[in-house]
Amino acid sequence: MKIIWPLILISYASLFVFGISDNIRGPLFPEILKDFNVSDSMGSLMFALSSISGFFASHLTRHLLRRYDRKSILQVGCLGLTFALLGMALAPSFQIFLALSVIFGMCSGILGLIPNVLVPLGASTEKKQQLLSGLHAMYGIASLLAPMLVAAVGFFTKNWRITFALTSMTPLILYFYSLHKSHHPHHEKPKLTAEEHKANRQKNFRPQIFLAFMVSFAVAAEVMMSSRLALYMRRVWNYDLEMSSLYVTYFFVALLLGRLLFTGVKFNRSIPFQLSACLLITAMCISLGLFVHPLFLTVAGMSIAPFYPLAIAMISSEFPHDLDTAVSYMMATDSMMLAIMHVTVGKLSDEYGIHHAMYSEAFFLTVSFVLVNTYHFFFKRNAQNH
Repeated sequence: MKIIWPLILISYASLFVFGISDNIRGPLFPEILKDFNVSDSMGSLMFALSSISGFFASHLTRHLLRRYDRKSILQVGCLGLTFALLGMALAPSFQIFLALSVIFGMCSGILGLIPNVLVPLGASTEKKQQLLSGLHAMYGIASLLAPMLVAAVGFFTKNWRITFALTSMTPLILYFYSLHKSHHPHHEKPKLTAEEHKANRQKNFRPQIFLAFMVSFAVAAEVMMSSRLALYMRRVWNYDLEMSSLYVTYFFVALLLGRLLFTGVKFNRSIPFQLSACLLITAMCISLGLFVHPLFLTVAGMSIAPFYPLAIAMISSEFPHDLDTAVSYMMATDSMMLAIMHVTVGKLSDEYGIHHAMYSEAFFLTVSFVLVNTYHFFFKRNAQNH
Protein backbone atom coordinates (compact mmCIF):
# COMPACT_ATOMS: atom_id res chain seq x y z
CA MET A 1 0.00 0.00 0.00
CA LYS A 2 1.30 3.45 -0.95
CA ILE A 3 1.04 6.49 1.31
CA ILE A 4 -1.94 8.72 0.41
CA TRP A 5 -0.35 12.10 1.06
CA PRO A 6 -3.48 14.32 0.86
CA LEU A 7 -4.95 12.34 3.78
CA ILE A 8 -1.71 12.71 5.73
CA LEU A 9 -1.35 16.43 5.04
CA ILE A 10 -4.90 17.43 5.95
CA SER A 11 -4.63 15.31 9.09
CA TYR A 12 -1.38 16.99 10.11
CA ALA A 13 -2.89 20.44 9.48
CA SER A 14 -6.02 19.53 11.43
CA LEU A 15 -4.13 18.36 14.49
CA PHE A 16 -1.95 21.48 14.36
CA VAL A 17 -5.09 23.65 14.50
CA PHE A 18 -6.52 21.48 17.28
CA GLY A 19 -3.25 21.72 19.23
CA ILE A 20 -2.83 25.48 19.09
CA SER A 21 -6.52 26.09 19.91
CA ASP A 22 -6.48 23.63 22.80
CA ASN A 23 -3.26 24.82 24.39
CA ILE A 24 -3.67 28.58 24.53
CA ARG A 25 -6.15 28.09 27.38
CA GLY A 26 -3.70 26.65 29.93
CA PRO A 27 -1.23 29.57 29.97
CA LEU A 28 -4.13 32.06 29.88
CA PHE A 29 -6.03 30.31 32.70
CA PRO A 30 -4.75 32.61 35.49
CA GLU A 31 -5.57 35.72 33.43
CA ILE A 32 -9.09 34.46 32.62
CA LEU A 33 -9.71 33.74 36.33
CA LYS A 34 -8.54 37.24 37.21
CA ASP A 35 -10.50 39.02 34.46
CA PHE A 36 -13.81 37.30 35.24
CA ASN A 37 -13.08 37.17 39.01
CA VAL A 38 -13.90 33.47 39.47
CA SER A 39 -12.43 30.72 41.67
CA ASP A 40 -10.25 27.82 40.54
CA SER A 41 -13.13 25.34 40.69
CA MET A 42 -15.47 27.70 38.80
CA GLY A 43 -12.75 28.49 36.27
CA SER A 44 -12.12 24.78 35.74
CA LEU A 45 -15.58 24.58 34.20
CA MET A 46 -14.12 26.12 31.03
CA PHE A 47 -12.06 22.95 30.64
CA ALA A 48 -14.66 20.56 32.00
CA LEU A 49 -17.54 21.78 29.82
CA SER A 50 -15.44 21.66 26.66
CA SER A 51 -14.42 18.12 27.58
CA ILE A 52 -18.04 17.10 28.21
CA SER A 53 -19.16 18.59 24.90
CA GLY A 54 -16.19 16.87 23.27
CA PHE A 55 -17.59 13.60 24.64
CA PHE A 56 -20.95 14.21 22.98
CA ALA A 57 -19.24 15.38 19.78
CA SER A 58 -17.23 12.15 19.60
CA HIS A 59 -20.36 10.10 20.18
CA LEU A 60 -22.25 12.07 17.54
CA THR A 61 -19.36 11.87 15.08
CA ARG A 62 -19.40 8.07 15.37
CA HIS A 63 -22.92 8.13 13.88
CA LEU A 64 -22.15 10.88 11.36
CA LEU A 65 -19.20 8.87 10.04
CA ARG A 66 -21.65 6.18 8.93
CA ARG A 67 -23.58 8.70 6.81
CA TYR A 68 -21.19 11.43 5.65
CA ASP A 69 -17.64 11.59 4.35
CA ARG A 70 -14.91 12.55 6.79
CA LYS A 71 -13.92 15.77 5.01
CA SER A 72 -17.43 17.26 5.31
CA ILE A 73 -17.50 16.56 9.04
CA LEU A 74 -14.04 18.13 9.38
CA GLN A 75 -15.19 21.27 7.53
CA VAL A 76 -18.14 21.74 9.89
CA GLY A 77 -15.72 21.44 12.81
CA CYS A 78 -13.44 24.12 11.31
CA LEU A 79 -16.22 26.67 10.90
CA GLY A 80 -17.65 25.96 14.34
CA LEU A 81 -14.26 26.30 16.01
CA THR A 82 -13.65 29.64 14.26
CA PHE A 83 -16.96 30.93 15.65
CA ALA A 84 -16.24 29.62 19.17
CA LEU A 85 -12.74 31.11 19.45
CA LEU A 86 -13.84 34.49 18.15
CA GLY A 87 -16.82 34.43 20.50
CA MET A 88 -14.59 33.60 23.49
CA ALA A 89 -12.42 36.59 22.59
CA LEU A 90 -15.47 38.86 22.72
CA ALA A 91 -17.35 37.22 25.63
CA PRO A 92 -18.67 39.94 28.00
CA SER A 93 -19.27 37.52 30.90
CA PHE A 94 -17.96 34.22 32.19
CA GLN A 95 -21.34 32.57 31.59
CA ILE A 96 -21.15 33.37 27.87
CA PHE A 97 -17.51 32.29 27.85
CA LEU A 98 -18.60 28.92 29.27
CA ALA A 99 -21.37 28.57 26.66
CA LEU A 100 -18.82 29.16 23.92
CA SER A 101 -16.50 26.63 25.61
CA VAL A 102 -19.18 24.02 24.93
CA ILE A 103 -19.10 24.82 21.20
CA PHE A 104 -15.30 24.93 21.36
CA GLY A 105 -15.22 21.42 22.84
CA MET A 106 -17.55 19.96 20.23
CA CYS A 107 -15.69 21.41 17.25
CA SER A 108 -12.15 20.89 18.52
CA GLY A 109 -13.17 17.30 19.30
CA ILE A 110 -13.97 16.79 15.63
CA LEU A 111 -10.59 18.22 14.59
CA GLY A 112 -8.87 15.88 17.03
CA LEU A 113 -10.84 12.78 16.01
CA ILE A 114 -10.79 12.81 12.21
CA PRO A 115 -6.96 12.85 11.78
CA ASN A 116 -6.61 9.75 13.96
CA VAL A 117 -8.81 7.92 11.45
CA LEU A 118 -7.35 9.40 8.26
CA VAL A 119 -3.66 8.76 9.00
CA PRO A 120 -4.04 4.97 9.52
CA LEU A 121 -6.13 4.88 6.34
CA GLY A 122 -3.56 6.88 4.36
CA ALA A 123 -0.41 5.26 5.76
CA SER A 124 1.41 2.17 4.56
CA THR A 125 1.68 -0.68 7.06
CA GLU A 126 5.43 -0.15 7.45
CA LYS A 127 5.15 3.59 8.11
CA LYS A 128 1.90 3.71 10.13
CA GLN A 129 3.49 3.98 13.57
CA GLN A 130 5.96 6.64 12.43
CA LEU A 131 3.34 8.69 10.56
CA LEU A 132 1.10 8.59 13.63
CA SER A 133 4.01 9.86 15.73
CA GLY A 134 4.50 12.57 13.11
CA LEU A 135 0.80 13.43 13.34
CA HIS A 136 1.04 13.96 17.07
CA ALA A 137 4.32 15.80 16.62
CA MET A 138 2.17 18.38 14.84
CA TYR A 139 0.14 18.66 18.02
CA GLY A 140 3.46 19.02 19.84
CA ILE A 141 4.60 21.83 17.52
CA ALA A 142 1.28 23.62 17.99
CA SER A 143 1.46 23.09 21.74
CA LEU A 144 4.93 24.59 21.74
CA LEU A 145 3.83 27.62 19.74
CA ALA A 146 0.70 28.19 21.86
CA PRO A 147 2.42 29.42 25.07
CA MET A 148 4.90 31.38 22.94
CA LEU A 149 1.94 33.08 21.27
CA VAL A 150 0.39 33.76 24.68
CA ALA A 151 3.65 35.22 26.02
CA ALA A 152 4.21 37.37 22.91
CA VAL A 153 0.66 38.75 22.78
CA GLY A 154 0.73 39.26 26.55
CA PHE A 155 3.98 41.19 26.29
CA PHE A 156 2.73 43.55 23.59
CA THR A 157 -0.96 43.94 24.49
CA LYS A 158 -1.53 42.61 28.06
CA ASN A 159 -4.87 41.33 26.73
CA TRP A 160 -5.68 37.60 26.69
CA ARG A 161 -8.67 38.17 24.37
CA ILE A 162 -6.46 39.07 21.42
CA THR A 163 -4.80 35.64 21.64
CA PHE A 164 -8.21 33.95 21.16
CA ALA A 165 -9.03 36.27 18.25
CA LEU A 166 -5.76 35.54 16.47
CA THR A 167 -6.13 31.79 17.02
CA SER A 168 -9.62 31.83 15.48
CA MET A 169 -7.99 32.36 12.07
CA THR A 170 -6.27 28.94 12.09
CA PRO A 171 -9.39 26.72 11.70
CA LEU A 172 -10.68 29.11 9.03
CA ILE A 173 -7.47 28.66 7.03
CA LEU A 174 -7.81 24.87 7.42
CA TYR A 175 -11.36 25.05 6.05
CA PHE A 176 -10.18 26.80 2.89
CA TYR A 177 -7.32 24.30 2.51
CA SER A 178 -9.82 21.42 2.68
CA LEU A 179 -11.50 22.81 -0.46
CA HIS A 180 -8.38 22.12 -2.55
CA LYS A 181 -9.02 19.67 -5.41
CA SER A 182 -6.32 17.23 -4.20
CA HIS A 183 -8.67 16.11 -1.42
CA HIS A 184 -11.71 15.32 -3.57
CA PRO A 185 -10.85 11.69 -4.58
CA HIS A 186 -9.98 10.50 -1.08
CA HIS A 187 -13.10 11.20 0.98
CA GLU A 188 -15.83 8.77 0.06
CA LYS A 189 -18.89 8.00 2.15
CA PRO A 190 -18.48 4.85 4.29
CA LYS A 191 -19.65 1.58 2.75
CA LEU A 192 -20.31 -0.36 5.96
CA THR A 193 -23.84 -1.74 6.07
CA ALA A 194 -26.06 -1.59 9.15
CA GLU A 195 -25.70 -5.36 9.60
CA GLU A 196 -21.90 -5.18 9.42
CA HIS A 197 -21.86 -2.30 11.90
CA LYS A 198 -24.04 -4.28 14.33
CA ALA A 199 -21.80 -7.34 14.03
CA ASN A 200 -18.69 -5.24 14.65
CA ARG A 201 -20.28 -3.65 17.69
CA GLN A 202 -21.14 -7.02 19.24
CA LYS A 203 -17.63 -8.35 18.65
CA ASN A 204 -15.51 -5.28 19.34
CA PHE A 205 -17.34 -3.12 21.89
CA ARG A 206 -15.69 -4.46 25.07
CA PRO A 207 -12.06 -4.43 23.85
CA GLN A 208 -12.57 -1.01 22.21
CA ILE A 209 -13.92 0.50 25.44
CA PHE A 210 -11.13 -1.14 27.43
CA LEU A 211 -8.47 0.41 25.20
CA ALA A 212 -10.33 3.73 25.22
CA PHE A 213 -10.05 3.89 29.02
CA MET A 214 -6.40 2.85 28.82
CA VAL A 215 -5.71 5.87 26.63
CA SER A 216 -7.97 8.29 28.51
CA PHE A 217 -6.24 7.90 31.87
CA ALA A 218 -2.85 8.65 30.29
CA VAL A 219 -4.31 11.60 28.34
CA ALA A 220 -5.79 12.99 31.57
CA ALA A 221 -2.33 12.89 33.17
CA GLU A 222 -0.77 14.66 30.17
CA VAL A 223 -3.43 17.37 29.99
CA MET A 224 -3.29 17.93 33.74
CA MET A 225 0.40 18.74 33.37
CA SER A 226 -0.06 21.08 30.42
CA SER A 227 -3.18 22.89 31.67
CA ARG A 228 -2.11 23.33 35.31
CA LEU A 229 1.65 23.86 34.96
CA ALA A 230 1.31 27.65 34.50
CA LEU A 231 -0.96 27.91 37.54
CA TYR A 232 1.43 25.70 39.53
CA MET A 233 4.38 27.95 38.69
CA ARG A 234 2.37 31.10 39.53
CA ARG A 235 1.04 29.81 42.87
CA VAL A 236 3.88 27.67 44.20
CA TRP A 237 6.93 29.44 42.70
CA ASN A 238 5.47 32.97 42.34
CA TYR A 239 6.38 33.31 38.65
CA ASP A 240 4.76 35.98 36.45
CA LEU A 241 2.79 35.31 33.24
CA GLU A 242 5.84 35.34 30.96
CA MET A 243 7.97 33.03 33.14
CA SER A 244 5.14 30.59 33.87
CA SER A 245 4.37 30.47 30.14
CA LEU A 246 8.04 29.71 29.54
CA TYR A 247 7.80 26.58 31.72
CA VAL A 248 4.77 25.47 29.72
CA THR A 249 6.90 26.04 26.62
CA TYR A 250 9.62 23.80 28.08
CA PHE A 251 7.01 21.09 28.64
CA PHE A 252 5.82 21.24 25.03
CA VAL A 253 9.41 21.31 23.71
CA ALA A 254 9.95 18.04 25.57
CA LEU A 255 6.63 16.70 24.23
CA LEU A 256 7.64 17.59 20.69
CA LEU A 257 11.11 16.05 21.01
CA GLY A 258 9.59 12.81 22.27
CA ARG A 259 7.23 12.56 19.31
CA LEU A 260 9.87 13.57 16.79
CA LEU A 261 12.11 10.81 18.15
CA PHE A 262 9.40 8.21 17.52
CA THR A 263 8.68 9.73 14.12
CA GLY A 264 12.26 9.18 12.99
CA VAL A 265 12.94 5.90 14.79
CA LYS A 266 10.83 2.76 14.95
CA PHE A 267 11.68 0.74 18.06
CA ASN A 268 11.53 -3.04 17.86
CA ARG A 269 10.01 -3.64 21.29
CA SER A 270 6.30 -4.46 21.49
CA ILE A 271 3.82 -1.62 21.73
CA PRO A 272 2.59 -2.67 25.23
CA PHE A 273 6.21 -2.62 26.44
CA GLN A 274 6.75 0.86 25.02
CA LEU A 275 3.47 2.12 26.50
CA SER A 276 4.43 0.78 29.94
CA ALA A 277 7.86 2.41 29.74
CA CYS A 278 6.26 5.77 28.87
CA LEU A 279 4.02 5.63 31.94
CA LEU A 280 6.71 4.51 34.38
CA ILE A 281 9.24 7.14 33.31
CA THR A 282 6.55 9.84 33.38
CA ALA A 283 5.59 8.90 36.94
CA MET A 284 9.22 9.14 37.98
CA CYS A 285 9.63 12.59 36.36
CA ILE A 286 6.48 13.94 38.01
CA SER A 287 7.63 12.71 41.43
CA LEU A 288 10.97 14.45 40.96
CA GLY A 289 9.18 17.56 39.71
CA LEU A 290 6.94 17.84 42.77
CA PHE A 291 9.56 16.97 45.39
CA VAL A 292 12.92 18.05 43.90
CA HIS A 293 12.57 20.73 41.17
CA PRO A 294 9.72 21.71 38.80
CA LEU A 295 11.99 21.42 35.76
CA PHE A 296 11.40 17.66 35.99
CA LEU A 297 7.70 18.33 35.32
CA THR A 298 8.67 19.68 31.92
CA VAL A 299 10.86 16.63 31.22
CA ALA A 300 7.77 14.46 31.78
CA GLY A 301 6.53 15.83 28.46
CA MET A 302 9.16 13.80 26.62
CA SER A 303 8.30 10.53 28.35
CA ILE A 304 4.52 10.80 27.91
CA ALA A 305 4.83 12.06 24.30
CA PRO A 306 4.92 8.68 22.47
CA PHE A 307 2.01 7.18 24.41
CA TYR A 308 -0.85 8.56 22.31
CA PRO A 309 0.49 7.76 18.81
CA LEU A 310 1.60 4.31 20.01
CA ALA A 311 -1.89 3.68 21.41
CA ILE A 312 -3.50 4.76 18.11
CA ALA A 313 -1.17 2.40 16.23
CA MET A 314 -2.22 -0.41 18.57
CA ILE A 315 -5.94 0.37 18.13
CA SER A 316 -5.68 0.60 14.33
CA SER A 317 -3.94 -2.79 14.28
CA GLU A 318 -6.56 -4.35 16.54
CA PHE A 319 -9.57 -2.95 14.61
CA PRO A 320 -8.49 -2.23 11.01
CA HIS A 321 -12.04 -2.58 9.66
CA ASP A 322 -13.81 -0.76 12.49
CA LEU A 323 -11.41 2.13 13.05
CA ASP A 324 -13.97 4.95 12.89
CA THR A 325 -15.90 3.44 15.79
CA ALA A 326 -12.80 2.56 17.84
CA VAL A 327 -11.35 6.08 17.56
CA SER A 328 -14.75 7.65 18.30
CA TYR A 329 -15.04 5.61 21.50
CA MET A 330 -11.50 6.60 22.42
CA MET A 331 -12.11 10.32 21.87
CA ALA A 332 -15.42 10.22 23.72
CA THR A 333 -13.82 8.48 26.69
CA ASP A 334 -10.93 10.96 26.61
CA SER A 335 -13.41 13.84 26.83
CA MET A 336 -15.29 12.24 29.72
CA MET A 337 -12.09 11.54 31.63
CA LEU A 338 -10.78 15.07 31.03
CA ALA A 339 -14.01 16.53 32.38
CA ILE A 340 -13.67 14.42 35.53
CA MET A 341 -10.00 15.39 35.85
CA HIS A 342 -10.58 19.14 35.43
CA VAL A 343 -13.42 19.25 37.97
CA THR A 344 -11.50 17.10 40.45
CA VAL A 345 -8.26 19.05 40.15
CA GLY A 346 -10.13 22.36 40.41
CA LYS A 347 -11.83 21.20 43.61
CA LEU A 348 -8.60 19.80 45.06
CA SER A 349 -6.82 23.07 44.21
CA ASP A 350 -9.43 25.07 46.11
CA GLU A 351 -9.38 22.74 49.12
CA TYR A 352 -5.70 21.75 49.41
CA GLY A 353 -3.74 23.91 46.94
CA ILE A 354 -2.41 23.21 43.47
CA HIS A 355 0.71 21.42 44.75
CA HIS A 356 -1.31 18.70 46.49
CA ALA A 357 -3.80 18.54 43.62
CA MET A 358 -0.95 17.53 41.30
CA TYR A 359 -0.50 14.32 43.32
CA SER A 360 -3.52 12.90 41.50
CA GLU A 361 -1.22 12.45 38.48
CA ALA A 362 -0.06 9.21 40.11
CA PHE A 363 -3.59 7.79 40.10
CA PHE A 364 -4.18 8.39 36.39
CA LEU A 365 -0.81 6.99 35.36
CA THR A 366 -1.20 3.90 37.57
CA VAL A 367 -4.64 2.98 36.19
CA SER A 368 -3.42 3.38 32.61
CA PHE A 369 -0.41 1.17 33.38
CA VAL A 370 -2.65 -1.57 34.80
CA LEU A 371 -4.93 -1.47 31.74
CA VAL A 372 -1.98 -1.64 29.33
CA ASN A 373 -0.72 -4.78 31.02
CA THR A 374 -4.05 -6.57 31.41
CA TYR A 375 -5.48 -6.11 27.89
CA HIS A 376 -3.80 -9.30 26.64
CA PHE A 377 -5.10 -11.24 29.65
CA PHE A 378 -8.73 -10.23 29.11
CA PHE A 379 -9.00 -10.18 25.31
CA LYS A 380 -6.16 -12.15 23.73
CA ARG A 381 -5.65 -15.18 25.98
CA ASN A 382 -8.90 -16.94 24.98
CA ALA A 383 -8.35 -16.23 21.29
CA GLN A 384 -4.92 -17.84 21.45
CA ASN A 385 -6.28 -20.86 23.34
CA HIS A 386 -8.83 -21.43 20.59
